[in-house]
Amino acid sequence: MKISVVSKQPPGGRCNLYMRFADAAAAAIDGRAELLYPVPRFPRPEEPLPPPPALLVDRKLVEPADGVILSPEEVCAAISAAGYSGAAAALLEILEAEQERMMEEWEGD
Repeated sequence: MKISVVSKQPPGGRCNLYMRFADAAAAAIDGRAELLYPVPRFPRPEEPLPPPPALLVDRKLVEPADGVILSPEEVCAAISAAGYSGAAAALLEILEAEQERMMEEWEGD
């Protein structure tokens, strides 16, 4: 399973959070995380990338319910919907820990 993050250059807060989600989830599910920067005609003109920040699971956009920022629950649900059959509760715990670490870093700045 591939988890992709479409990022601004340089990445901002949500881009960094989404990459942390992608890295942690990919490690937990034996998947692959990748970072993408939108450029014209990439990857193919018929498949444009969504505007950053965005997270895709197997090229399917995961949209935040609040319209602003993805939650660990939304990322976990998207990974499960894409066919991950492992322990969703364990994956959710990993994603929540990443979110907590990121929030602590934001508060420290």
